[in-house]
Formats: sequence, structure tokens, C-alpha cells
Amino acid sequence: MSRSADNQAAGPRPEDVRGRAPEAVQVAAAFAARAKLERLLAAPSPFAGDDGTLRPEVGAALEPTDLPRHEYLDGLWAALVGGRLIVPVAAHALPGHLEKSEPQSVSLSQSLLGGDAPQVPAHEVHTADACQDAATLAVSLPDGHIALPVFTSADAMSRWRSDVRPVPVSPERAAQVACLSTDQLWVLDPGSRDLRLPRPAVVALAGGEEWVPSWRNEPVQAEVRAQLREVDGVTGVAFAPGEGAELRVFIRIDSSEGRTGVARSLEGCQHVMVNPAWGDLIDTVELCPLPA
Repeated sequence: MSRSADNQAAGPRPEDVRGRAPEAVQVAAAFAARAKLERLLAAPSPFAGDDGTLRPEVGAALEPTDLPRHEYLDGLWAALVGGRLIVPVAAHALPGHLEKSEPQSVSLSQSLLGGDAPQVPAHEVHTADACQDAATLAVSLPDGHIALPVFTSADAMSRWRSDVRPVPVSPERAAQVACLSTDQLWVLDPGSRDLRLPRPAVVALAGGEEWVPSWRNEPVQAEVRAQLREVDGVTGVAFAPGEGAELRVFIRIDSSEGRTGVARSLEGCQHVMVNPAWGDLIDTVELCPLPA
């Protein structure tokens, strides 16, 4: 490619637009954005033939809702990370047509209740990373956390919002963006399934590692057990998959000092488990005291 062609593809230089009318600057920016999009489209894509339909293996993993929670998540996670995900990208306005705004989050309850869709944040041009653009549409979960919306199909995304376009991405990239721009969380198919995926799973995927859930992660359990056994009154610790949480922790507490002693021991156990250091290893915990 010649030097003049290189300069044209790269967009107008500052000295080229200095002194132009606002309309001319907008047109120049539009051509620059178009040239950038053409370069992105010309690059080879692993999803060139993707029609946005639900992948059969993901559909099969979503079906058996009668499974225990941990078995269901195991199968679903394996299916999700074995292919592609779809993220939403909003239409962007030309520079100067809308005021800039901070990235906004869509309330999960708002999408479920059918409220008016929030205003789409204005951007000058798309970034080179569609998944990073999707982070501006982060979803607010009921517990106050922010999650990246990811979808199993274009149809599932259109049921959530009709003013966004589907972009297929690799699960690894979606995990990296979730860790950088949200609370390290995915919410799968907001507006229909609204399924929050465990934080440790997303963190592990972003780092190129395999997710080992805490209910079968022996090194993590050994460390938790060691810290809990240091709490006065705790005489035993055991683990199991949780029903409403990722991990259920059974704690045997000496009841010889009565309710006051049990309550004091349980408070110490709760203090151990709220340590932020567990955040990348254990998503949510159910403490089950067993006075003995």
C-alpha cells in the first residue's frame, strides 16, 4: 500500500481538519470510522460463518433444570467455554451529535419489568474491541454487583433489547473484559434466564486457567478448614456443594458454653469467610453450624 493510501486509511491528521467547519469535521470522522470498520471486517474472523443461533451443546446443557445446582453449572460452564458467546454492542453516534456520557449499567429488574430502555451512551467511534464496547451495557444485579451481559444466541439478546446488535466473541475475551470493566461477573441471557455465572469461573477463564469449583477444590478447602479451626469453639469442618450458593461449609461448634459461646464462634467463622482474599476462589458460601 502506498504512503498516501496509508494516510487515508488512518483517518484525517490534525493539520488536515484544523480550521474546517464542524460539518466537515464530522464527515471526516465518519470516513475515518468507516475505514477503521473496513479494516476490522477485512481481518480474518473465527466467527465469520456464525449465524447467531443457539449452539446445540449449550442448548443441551440448559435443558436439565432438575439437576443439582453444582452439576448443572458444571455442564453448562463446559458447554459455554467450548465455543463462542454473543455480546451486545450499541449503535454509536457521530461526534458532536450527542454529549459524551459515562458508561451506563442496565438494571436487571428494569429489563424484567419492561421499563423504558436506558439511553445508549454516546461514543465518538467504536473501539477496536467490540467486547469492550459491550461493557458499557453492563447489567446491575439485585445484589448491587455489575456483570457483563453475555448471550447464548442473537435471539436471546433481542428479547433483552432490540436496539443493540449481536457480536460473537470468544469466551476468553468476554471473561477478560468482565474482569477489567465489571465485578468479574457474567450474567447469561439477561431478560430471559438471568443466570449469574460464578466469579471464580470467570476469573479463571480470563487467566487462561481451568475453573475448579470450590466444592471439589481440595487445596482451597484445606486452607478454609485451617483458618476456621483456629476460631475458638470450632471442633470440625466439612464441605459440600451449596444449594443456593457455590459452597456449603458445615462447622461443628462446641456448645458447652451455651448459646453465647456458639454465637461467638459463629461470628468468628463469618469473619474468616468475608475475607476478600477468597473472592477469586469462592463465589458464595452457606455456613451451616452444627452445635455439638
